[in-house]
Amino acid sequence: MRPALIAGFTIVFALWLLWGYQLFRGLQQIEQSVTTVHDSYLLGEQILSRLRTNVLFGSIYLRDALVDGAIARRQMYRAELNRLRNEAEQLLSTYVPEVESLEERDHWALLQMELGNYWSSREMAFIEPPMTPGEAAALLGGRVAPQRDTVLHVMDQLLALQTAASQRQKDKLDRLYRDVRTRLLLMGAGTLLVALVAAVVASRRVNWLQREIERQRRIEQSNREDLERLSARLVSVQEQERGALARELHDEVGQALTAVKMDIGIALRADIDTRVRSALEEAREISESTLRSVRDMSQLLHPSILDDFGLPATLTTYLRNFSRRTGIRAQLAETMDARLAPEIELCVYRIVQEALSNVAQHSGATACTVTLNAGDGLLRLVIEDNGHGVGPAVNRVHAGRGLGFIGMRERAQSLGGSFMVSDRTGGGATVVVRLPLSGTSARNDSTEIDVRRAG
Repeated sequence: MRPALIAGFTIVFALWLLWGYQLFRGLQQIEQSVTTVHDSYLLGEQILSRLRTNVLFGSIYLRDALVDGAIARRQMYRAELNRLRNEAEQLLSTYVPEVESLEERDHWALLQMELGNYWSSREMAFIEPPMTPGEAAALLGGRVAPQRDTVLHVMDQLLALQTAASQRQKDKLDRLYRDVRTRLLLMGAGTLLVALVAAVVASRRVNWLQREIERQRRIEQSNREDLERLSARLVSVQEQERGALARELHDEVGQALTAVKMDIGIALRADIDTRVRSALEEAREISESTLRSVRDMSQLLHPSILDDFGLPATLTTYLRNFSRRTGIRAQLAETMDARLAPEIELCVYRIVQEALSNVAQHSGATACTVTLNAGDGLLRLVIEDNGHGVGPAVNRVHAGRGLGFIGMRERAQSLGGSFMVSDRTGGGATVVVRLPLSGTSARNDSTEIDVRRAG
């Protein structure tokens, strides 16, 4: 998905860059063309204006030269005419090669020829001896004036051609502008279309991913619920098997060992050999020890006292046996008058079993306490020890992901409760379990048992 999105947005970004580049190039081309046309038209107009001025001044100088008979002044007029002629020829030689239009170039060539004839006719005014007034008037009216008018007419034609050429260039620029605008609009529309397609594809892909995530979430939720049901079922089956095994040990093995013990006692009443009596007494001790072990195992698997006397009495007995086995002081200070639902009593008992097993194996504690609080529809179980805690100093596999902690958490969650383990202020660890009391057979709204640390 990510490569496709990156590729799509890269294409859109590239199209936007190309669109901007084309816009810049088109505007630059239009601006350059406008500048070229304007400069060309302005230069041609300036040259024509200058040539027209030279021709008119030439006519004036020629007339003055014909009227004025002084030789010195005639030479001055002749020099001025030559200067005007040279300036005009220089302007034409510079500008004419730059003219692009063939029609304009032909008219400029015609203008050069007519100007050449015009300037050549001026030389007749300086022949010696000077012309009479009649001859001068005939020259001005018959030759100079027509040539001047011809030159001016050619200039007017050139000006008209330049104006027409300028208009054509403007029309061309207008077409170029429209073309650039059309291309930019097409590119912009294409870019927007590609962006829209990319957005639609991305949106469809995102929607598909959201649906897939939602489907996976539902599958995970279903799997989690199945696992929770399976866990609860496993716990139930485990408790059933433990109860069955406890009954087997108590009823079958325990009764058999009791019978063996009684038979040995009967045998010891008889008059028997000393060695036989010693062997029987040893067998009776072994039977008694085995019977105690079987009873302890039966109580650990499923204490019958839990069914008969309730949770507080069971915990008191278990903590006393735990202290005897491990040497860790453990106390439950008071008992509870109320009875809880069997499943809650069994859950609390198993959690206490597992928690104290962890205390004995991993905490290094010397004392622990158990506190029960019942109130506001909740049963609160707190188990504290003075060991190493669950910080970095101990193995976090046991603290966070051990099977014992997972089992305690699953038992609490199976009854709608919560489980939390943390470090205790002053050292050690604290296990807190909260279970809802709804549906239990508790007779008191609030019962509290506070077990204080021994020692």
